Amino acid sequence: MSITVHPASHSEYIAALDWARSGSERIANATSAPEEMPRSANYYLTSDFQSGFGVEKDGTLIGLFSTVKGRGGDLVWAAVLHKGADRLDCFDGFLPAYYKQFGFIETERAANWTPGEPDVVFMALR
Repeated sequence: MSITVHPASHSEYIAALDWARSGSERIANATSAPEEMPRSANYYLTSDFQSGFGVEKDGTLIGLFSTVKGRGGDLVWAAVLHKGADRLDCFDGFLPAYYKQFGFIETERAANWTPGEPDVVFMALR
């Protein structure tokens, strides 16, 4: 299955991300707070506003989310193949293994700024 994403303004993306985070603890735990999303990134949303991501100027994939089960892989492929994403960071746990299936490899690891929380894993396309 492929997915179509459309360019979104920073405010449209922030509103969609905020809505998704408020309805899902999983999304809230895996994404940065809306106020932390940089205005300089390019943002993309699905036409139903239930899924999206950003790509920073340096190719970093940020804020990927979906309230629709099964869309995550299509969003990653859209970001990589069509929007120039070639690096990301995520929390250790499920996500590094998930992103590995798309060709990302761990390049660095840093302790979480919150003691006891998962490390931050930096990844890039190989």
